[in-house]
Amino acid sequence: MHLVAKNVLLLRRLNRVVLGVAVVVYVGLLAIAIHEKVGPLAVFSTCIMLAEVLVFQIVRTVCEFIDSKIGS
Repeated sequence: MHLVAKNVLLLRRLNRVVLGVAVVVYVGLLAIAIHEKVGPLAVFSTCIMLAEVLVFQIVRTVCEFIDSKIGS
C-alpha cells in the first residue's frame, strides 16, 4: 500500500506540472492568435485547454478515489 500512496502522490505532482505547462502554452497561443488576428487558432487552443482541464479533473478524481480506498 505504501507504494500505491507514493505513486498517487507522484501522479498528483505530475498532473499539476502538466496543467501548468498547458496554461503557459495556452496563453502563448492566445497571444499569437490576438497578435496575428487568427480567430480559429484562439478557438482551437481554447478547446485543447478545456480538454486538458478535463483530464486534470479526471486524474484528481481517480487519485482521491484511490486515497479513500487506501484509507479505509
